[in-house]
Amino acid sequence: MHIFLTDELVTEATALLKWKSTFKNQNNSLLASWQPSSDACNGLYGVSCINGRVNRLNITNACVFGTHYDFPFSSLPFLEYFELSVNNLSGTSPPEIGNLTNLIYLDLSMNQISGTIPPEIGSLARLQTLHIFDNHLNGSIPEEIGYLRSLTELALSTNSLNGSIPASLGNLNNLSYLFPNENHLSGCIPAEMGKLVNLVDTSLQK
Repeated sequence: MHIFLTDELVTEATALLKWKSTFKNQNNSLLASWQPSSDACNGLYGVSCINGRVNRLNITNACVFGTHYDFPFSSLPFLEYFELSVNNLSGTSPPEIGNLTNLIYLDLSMNQISGTIPPEIGSLARLQTLHIFDNHLNGSIPEEIGYLRSLTELALSTNSLNGSIPASLGNLNNLSYLFPNENHLSGCIPAEMGKLVNLVDTSLQK
C-alpha cells in the first residue's frame, strides 16, 4: 500500500539522504535504494514507518562508513527503534541525541564512536534498551542515565569509560541486564545498586 507523502515524511527522507551524502562509501550496495525519488516508508532500505512517519531505522551491519555526529536527530522525532550496530560509524554523539524522546531501543554497539556519552541521553525517558558497547567512548558514565526509568538493558562494555559507577543507576529498578565491564572504571560499587532487584545478568569487572 502506498503511503501519501506528507511534508513531514518528505522532510524526514530528505534528512536521511543528507546524512547518507556524508558517508565515505557512496557506492554502498545495501543503501542503493536511498535515492531522492524513493518513498521513505516503502523504498528506503532499513526504514520502517507507522502512520506515515519514520518509526524505525535498522541498518545493522550495512558497511556504513560515516559519522554519528552528522545524524539528523532533530528531524526524526517519531523514531522508536534506532539500530546502527556493526558498522564503521565514527565521531562523537552530539547533545541532539536527546531529541529522540520517543526512542525505545538504541543500539550503536560495535562501531568507532568516540568522545563522551552526552548527558542529554537522560531525556530518553521511554528507552528500554541502550547498547553502546565496543566503541571508543571515554569520560565518565553520566549520572543522567539514572533518569531512564524504563531501561531494562544497559550495555556499556569494551570502551574507555573512567570514573566511578554513578549511584543514580540504582534508580533503574526495571534493569535486567547491566554490563559496564571492560572499561577503566574505579571506586566502589555504589550501595544503591542493591536496589536493582530485577537484575538477571551483570558483570561489574573494571
